[in-house]
Amino acid sequence: MTTVGVLGPSTRLADLSNLADWADIVWGVDSVRDVVRRVSQAPIDVLVTEASVAYLTDELMRLTPDSIGQICAVAEAKGVFEWAVGLKGIVAVRSFAETRSAVQSSVESDGGIKGPLTSARVTTTSVKRPSVIAVWGPVGAPGVTTTAISVSSVCAQAGLSTLLCDVDTRGSSIAIALSVLDETPGFAAACRLAGRNELTGSEIERITNTVEHDGVRFSVLTGLPRNSRWAEVGTEKVRLVLDLVRDIYDVVIVDVGFGVEENEWIDDAPQRDGAAREILRLADSVVAVGTADPVGVSRIIRGLDEIRDLCKPPILILNRVAPGSGADAADAIQRFSDHLVRTVIPADGRKGIDEAFNRAQSHPTLWRQVANQAGVKLPTPRKSRWRR
Repeated sequence: MTTVGVLGPSTRLADLSNLADWADIVWGVDSVRDVVRRVSQAPIDVLVTEASVAYLTDELMRLTPDSIGQICAVAEAKGVFEWAVGLKGIVAVRSFAETRSAVQSSVESDGGIKGPLTSARVTTTSVKRPSVIAVWGPVGAPGVTTTAISVSSVCAQAGLSTLLCDVDTRGSSIAIALSVLDETPGFAAACRLAGRNELTGSEIERITNTVEHDGVRFSVLTGLPRNSRWAEVGTEKVRLVLDLVRDIYDVVIVDVGFGVEENEWIDDAPQRDGAAREILRLADSVVAVGTADPVGVSRIIRGLDEIRDLCKPPILILNRVAPGSGADAADAIQRFSDHLVRTVIPADGRKGIDEAFNRAQSHPTLWRQVANQAGVKLPTPRKSRWRR
C-alpha cells in the first residue's frame, strides 16, 4: 500500500477518510518543519498537502523525489488550482477524493511512484507568469490613482482577471475613490497573513473587494486608512503577497506611493518606503505619471532619477496635459532625463473617478496602448471573465 503523509491544518482531518481506503497514512502534520523531520527518518511515497504558499515552500519542494516520491496539492478554489498547476513537479487535484486516481494512474503507468505524477486532467507545463504593473509618480498628485484605475478598467474590459492594489503608504486613496467600504485594509491584511505563513488564495478572495462600473468588474485590495500604519506593509511581506496574487490574476496593477527614500544611515531600521522600493524592483513594468506644467516637469525629472536604480526605464506618461503644452514638456523631460514620453493624457474635467472609468471605456485605445507598452497583451475587448 502507498505510504502517504498529510500536510495541512487540523480542519482537514475530516477529509482523511478519502485516503484511508487506498493509502497507508503514516502521519499528519501542520508545518513544513515537521515534514522535513519525519521524511528524513522514513521517506514516503506521496505527500498530500493543501495548496498554499505556507506549505508549498522551496524547502518542501527540494525533498522530491528522494524523500518524498511525489507531492499532491489539493486546490479547491479555481484561482488557487491554476496557481498550483503551474508549479513544477506538483500534481494538482480539485479535492482529496481525486488523489486516489491521480496516484494510481502513476503506479499503473510507471510501476511505482518515480517522480512527478501525470494525470489526464492536469498538466504541469509552464505558463507565462502574469504581469505586475506598478504605477508611480512623484510628489504632487499627478494622477497615479486615476491612471491605475483606468489601466485596471481597460484590462478588465478586455476580459482579463484584474487585481488593483493600493500600496501607497503615504496617502492611500483607492478605497475612497472607488467608494469601497474598507473595514479591513486589504493589502495590510494580506501582509499580516503572509507574515504568519497563512496567506492562501481563499484568504485573498475573502479580503478583496469587488468594483463594478457599467459592466467592468475587477478586484481591489484597499490601502492603509492611516499613514502612521506604514510599518504593517513590510518589504518581505509585500514580496510574499505579490508572489501569490500574480499567479491568481491575469494582471496585477499596484498604486505605489511617491516616496522611495532608503534609511541607509541606520542598519536594519524599518523602511518607511521599503514597500514602494520593493514593488518597483519586482514589477514587470513601471508606469511613471507626471504633469506637463513647469512644477510637474521638474518633479518628474527628479523622480525618474530617484528610481533609476530600482527598475527598468519606466513607461512615462504625462497626465492632464493642456492643449499645446505636451510637446514642450516632453522635449524638456527628454533633454534633462533621457526619457521619452510615451503617451499624453489630455486635461480632464476634474470629475474624479467616474471620468476615469468613462474615458477608459469610451476611448480605450489610449489606455490599451499604455497596458500593451507595460507588457500586458490585451485580447479583443469582450465581456469580462473576471474571477477572484
